[in-house]
Amino acid sequence: MNSFFSRVPDLTLRIMHLTGWRAHLVAMLAGAVGVLGQAPFHIWPASLLSLLVLVWMLDGAFEDKNPKRTGAVRAFWFAFGQFFAGFYWIGAAFISRGPEYIPLMPFALVFLMAGLALLWALAGAVAMGFWSRDSRRIATFALVFFAAEWVRGHFLTGFPWNLPGMIWAPGGAVSQSASLFGIWGLSLITLYVFAAPATLVDQGQVWIKRILPSGLGFFLLIILFGFGALRLSNAGIEVHQGVRLRIVQSVIDQREKWKPENRDAVLEHYLRLSTSEPLDKVTHVIWPEGALPTLLLEDGPALDRITATFNNGPVLITGLTRREQAQNGKTLYRNSLIALSFNEGQPRVETVYDKHHLVPFGEYMPFGKIFARWGIKGLINFEDGFTPGPAPTSVQINNLPTFSPQICYEIAYAGFTPKEEGRPDWILNISNDAWFGATTGPYQHLDHARYRAIEEGLPVVRSVSSGIAGMIDPFGRMRLRLGRKADRASDVDLPLSLPATINIRYGNMILLGLIGALFLYRLWSRNGRFAKGRKQ
Repeated sequence: MNSFFSRVPDLTLRIMHLTGWRAHLVAMLAGAVGVLGQAPFHIWPASLLSLLVLVWMLDGAFEDKNPKRTGAVRAFWFAFGQFFAGFYWIGAAFISRGPEYIPLMPFALVFLMAGLALLWALAGAVAMGFWSRDSRRIATFALVFFAAEWVRGHFLTGFPWNLPGMIWAPGGAVSQSASLFGIWGLSLITLYVFAAPATLVDQGQVWIKRILPSGLGFFLLIILFGFGALRLSNAGIEVHQGVRLRIVQSVIDQREKWKPENRDAVLEHYLRLSTSEPLDKVTHVIWPEGALPTLLLEDGPALDRITATFNNGPVLITGLTRREQAQNGKTLYRNSLIALSFNEGQPRVETVYDKHHLVPFGEYMPFGKIFARWGIKGLINFEDGFTPGPAPTSVQINNLPTFSPQICYEIAYAGFTPKEEGRPDWILNISNDAWFGATTGPYQHLDHARYRAIEEGLPVVRSVSSGIAGMIDPFGRMRLRLGRKADRASDVDLPLSLPATINIRYGNMILLGLIGALFLYRLWSRNGRFAKGRKQ
């Protein structure tokens, strides 16, 4: 053991001074290993090791004749490995869509991962402008790469998937700090804490400066863990009286589902799951996004069959595709959620929500006319894709407590849920995760929903095709879990919400305070500037 630790400085020096393709390969592998910290694994030491390697590689870049270029390249390959290992499941959507889409998959994945990695490349170059060989570089690292992640989560439509803070399994003690400053605050702290041990092997520094970042990081983790443990110790849950939900989780092969000859079979499958227990036991039945391969509101026979099943019974809440005519005569398609009641043989639409945050390439084509010239089309059948709906809203139907409808990856966006007067009592997330098959994607999607519950202090109900459905309480804990292969329906009570969390009321201010504190820490010590060309 002592022999191993005595060799750690030698190992870090080897990592720092890698060059050429070896440096690129190590950076890419380190990024890929870090994904083991995300769902479904949550092996946080893997993410710790991953970020330590990146810090040491940036230390080496700082010695280079062109540190900004070298820092950018190393950060790029690290991020490329991280994003490819974390988001490879996007390729499964091409396979599920059909054979003609498979040749596009490698190009789409490389294009997407490289585009996202460019943000980290920019961060690597910027970091070199403020780098140092003392403990200040840890604050620099956390601030700069947090900024890169923030841009990734917000630029254009944003893609805030697998953020650093999501390394902590939702529902556990550390994750509860998201109720204070959200997933963004937890991500900033995680970047700092996991980069801090890099200074332990610094040479030419007094011991106090070497251990200070790790000591501070450990202290922060103790505080977060203690807060979370205390919060969970008083985490009793009560439920709404008179509300009983039946959550339907279906497992249907995507390629079979969309064949016209299977339309009736898909409908019968959902009705069979929905009536597996008497309908008088529940007040609402929930189907997932795009449950039926038909324009349901225009499909008289399908509506008649559903009405006959649910007549004078529970309200059906389902995802569907619908179309409407714009004033200019153009046909618009919407990815929607609707609630249907059935009284005396007559279906009635109680509410309609049109998805606001559409998936690029999956639901619409950004720069569609340009891509069309190259023969590149999205994964949707409609020529212009879906049309986004208005801003997020909260709705109420049939004495059901007010809820925020969130379709598919809308649940991935912190702050999407309406606030203040529009704050709902719960969140309803419907999705079709069947596109992604037996990959890590559905597990990552679930973690986003669980973090939204913690941030908002609201229960989250999920109905998902071939994903992970169930009930999440306001502390991010799964009260009901229907696994990816669970082709069934389950009944569950609706938990009461918590009062608005500190994150909802003051989260942005706290996040700015954390950023400001790191800036002050960065400026605290002005000694030990690392001279270029110095070899340790």
